[in-house]
This record gives sequence, C-alpha cells and structure tokens, in this order.
Amino acid sequence: MRTFLTWIVAFVLMGCSSYAEGGAMTLPESVVLPAQSKVVQSVTVGPADEDITLSATEQWFGVVGGSSTVSQGAEQSVKLWVEPNFSTTERKGEITVVGAKSGKSVTISVTQPPYFASITESLPARLECQTSSCDTSKWVSDGVCTPKGSSAVLCAVSKSGKELTYSVNSGACVAGMSKGDYLLFAVPTKGVKMGEQVDFMCTIAAVAASSPKYFIFEYWDGGQWHSVKESLRTAAEDSAIKYSLYCKYFTSAHNTTFTQSFTLTNPVIDGCVKVRLRCLSSGSGAIRIPSSRGYMGIYLIDYPEAPRVTEKRKILFIGNSFTYFYGTPFMFKEIARSEGHQVDAVVSVKGGQEFSEHLNLELSLDAIKQGGYDYAFLQDTSPNPAIYADTGKAEILEACKQINALTMTYSPSCQIIYERTWACPYDNYRGYGSYDKLDYLLKLGSQMLQAELEERVVVSPVGLGFKLAREQGIDLLYSDDRHQNRAGAYMKACINYLIVYNTRFSANVSNCGVSASTAQKIRDIAERVVFDGVEESYSF
Repeated sequence: MRTFLTWIVAFVLMGCSSYAEGGAMTLPESVVLPAQSKVVQSVTVGPADEDITLSATEQWFGVVGGSSTVSQGAEQSVKLWVEPNFSTTERKGEITVVGAKSGKSVTISVTQPPYFASITESLPARLECQTSSCDTSKWVSDGVCTPKGSSAVLCAVSKSGKELTYSVNSGACVAGMSKGDYLLFAVPTKGVKMGEQVDFMCTIAAVAASSPKYFIFEYWDGGQWHSVKESLRTAAEDSAIKYSLYCKYFTSAHNTTFTQSFTLTNPVIDGCVKVRLRCLSSGSGAIRIPSSRGYMGIYLIDYPEAPRVTEKRKILFIGNSFTYFYGTPFMFKEIARSEGHQVDAVVSVKGGQEFSEHLNLELSLDAIKQGGYDYAFLQDTSPNPAIYADTGKAEILEACKQINALTMTYSPSCQIIYERTWACPYDNYRGYGSYDKLDYLLKLGSQMLQAELEERVVVSPVGLGFKLAREQGIDLLYSDDRHQNRAGAYMKACINYLIVYNTRFSANVSNCGVSASTAQKIRDIAERVVFDGVEESYSF
C-alpha cells in the first residue's frame, strides 16, 4: 500500500492560468487530488468580471451539487467530492469553467495518484473492528480502517460536501453523513472471474436519533455502480425510497445485520472489488461498524472453486449473542455457497434477548414479516430450555408458541428450527453446578418444547456438538467461558447446515477462517451428531 507522509488536504496548484484575456479570472492550470482523504476538497477561484460556473462529470469526483456558480467580482472556494483512487494507476479528469455572459470555456486538468503501489490478494476480507483483527489507528487521522494483515480498506465518501467527523467508539464511527454520502469497502484482488459470485455481509449501528436511516447497497462493475434490484424494499413513509437496509437508533441498541449476494458481469484483474452503502436519507448522528465482543463488522468473500448454484433458499435467523458472535449466520451462508447452495439470509440479533423480547423488537418483527422463508432458525436465550426442563416455566412455552405462530403467518411453509445450545461454566454452569447437568437439562428442555408445540419444529443439536468437542479437547468457547469463539461459531454453522441440507460435506467446504485441521475435526463431529447417532450419557 502506498504511504504518504501526510494526506493531501487541499489541492496542489500547478501554476495558474487566466480565465479571460486581461487576467479577469485566475484559475489553477491543474490540481492533484489525494489518493485518499477524509477532508472535503476545494479549489479557490479569483474575482471575475462575469459570473462563472464550475462543473465536473467524472465517476470518481465532481463539484458538490453537480455545479457551482461563482458570482462576478467574488473569490470563492468551490467544494468537490472525491472518491479514493483504489487502484495502482494514476487517473485524470477535468473541471470545466464557463462564463455566463461570454460563454467562454476553459478546463482545469485534474490528476489523482493511486492508493496502492501493487495489488495483493485480500479476498476474503473480514473487517471485525476489534483490536486483535482490525487496524482502526488511521480511522480518526486518515479516515481509513483496515483488517489486520490485509490491504482491504473501509472509508467514507462525502458526496454531499459536508465535513464528516470520525471517532472510534465501540467501533469505527462516522458522523454527519447525509443523502448521497456512502461507506466504501474496497478489497484488492489478483483476479475475480466474470460471472463469479460474491457475498457481502455487515453489521451497522445508528448511534443517535439523527443518524441516517435508509441505505442502498451497490457494487462496482463495468465502470458503474449497480444495486441488486430484486432485493430492494420500499420505505413505508416514502414510496420513492427504494432501499436495501435501514439502520435506526434505539434507546436499547439493536444493530442492523445485512447480507447480500451479487454476481460480477465483468472480471476484476489486479484491481479491487468495491461495494458501498449509500445514504438515501439525510442525517447528522453517527453510524458505526460495531466492535463489541464477537461482532463481525464487514465481510466480503468470493467463491472461485464453488459449484454452480442450482437452487436458492430464504432463511431467517432470529437470536442473540449466541447467534451473532463471530457471525454464525454469515458462516452458514458461506458454507452453503461453497457447497453450491444459495442462501438469502435475513438476520435479526440482539444480545440477551428471549423470544418474548424479540416479539417487541422492531427489527425482529420487520425480519419475520418479510416472509417467504423456507427455514427459520429461532434461538431463545441460551438457558431457557434448561429452565423449562427444571421448572416448567409457562412463559417460556407461551413465547415459543407466539413467535412460531407469527413466523408461520408470514411464511406458512417454513420449517422452524430451534437450537439446543451448549453448557458452559459461566455463573456456576448457569446455577446447575456442572457441564453434565446443564447439558442434560438443555437437551431435555429442547425435547419437551418440541413435543409440546403445535407447529412443526426441528431441534438442531448444537449443544451436543459442543459436548463432543469438549471431550476431544477442542476449545469452542470465547474467553468469557460462555459465548462461542470462532471455532464454536463454525460448529454451530456446520450442524445447522447439515440439518437444512441433509448431506455430508464435500472436500470443497469453506473453513470460514478456522484453521484447516480444527475445521475438519469440527465437521467430523457435526456429521457424527447429525447423521451417525450419538448415545448420550450424563453423570451428576
């Protein structure tokens, strides 16, 4: 990656020229834009004896608002929006200056150096925004954020011309984004073939009530930005807004999780795969790519060796931190695609939530009411099945009935899948004193709930996979001795995949960032749990 001693904050003027005979207007002959800058660029033009208009129509920079008029006799700074030059070659453009009375026209040549000195393969790119996996040190100073050990870049572009404010507050935050501005994620690659599918997945949060709400996902292909039109939704309050996701501030934070598949119709060779989230509504409050424990901020992956997709399924994921740690739904989608299956994943996750709470969460209700699901993974707060087996607490069963009924209302043919979660030593094994007793109660409670529910429900034996892994010395727990670590998230995703597709893994299945040897052991356990039958015994 090319390094500059300092980011260029203003135009570098290369000489000057007179707009009209007699030097009535002083203009720079040429300007150099920075390869990447978080500061809005501007050029100052001198006084003139007539009004003049400055405009530029390039894909990568332009006058804010499309054009700007400088009044007769005035000196004025004209703002430009500029997109970073995420390539290895310089690019060129022009600013056109036209006099209102004379009609005389001159151009200012514009150049922008490349950001990268060379392209290194960076797919897949996981931007988790945590200290161990992400470099946020340049976010505040330079407006860039990169995954550790990768050349991928997250930045913000102010097409509105407003100065954006950067901070690191439980993640990479940017405030002041307005309509037309966007978050840009660029991932260098040595080659992505024409027709190759790419998956984008992200978590985004609104930090204030004034944060922009609606965003559209777009990808760069063939010199143009494209949306995935079949995935767009219509805003209830404004039918003119066709959006991909909405990001809303809640007093009790609930992040938006978004996934999107797209196919490039043009190859990318020694360049970047670029995607953006563009604001469709104004705002001033910050938005954030979260960095709280276990969050997957942004992830971009292609599938060069995957089989062709022959079928597509729409799958709902409702859960809490036992779902969002290390992006388990993302892993499920990645595993499925590597095996030749397309998944349209819709996700609503919020830490610590029970089914009864999801029934009052706007984002969870919105996800359920989108409807048309083939499968729905509904994950209650992790100890609830054990509590139900131990106490028969009626509220747990009632909440299960309610969320099942709502899901089936909007997706009548949907297969509902509950997750039997895992035992952990946290809080004296949830108060039950041992792995075995908690594991037993989680199993029993899941079976009792399944038997008592009218709707058809399948139980995914994730907890049994954790039990077998623990017995083999495979650590699946995060440092808090409660949540899943990356390998634990992979175990969960593998078992859930096998439940849905009912077929063993091929040799091409993705490891999802887990070491190859550990991933193989996890897959072996998952297949044993789902297909081979495991006799369970408990001592307590």
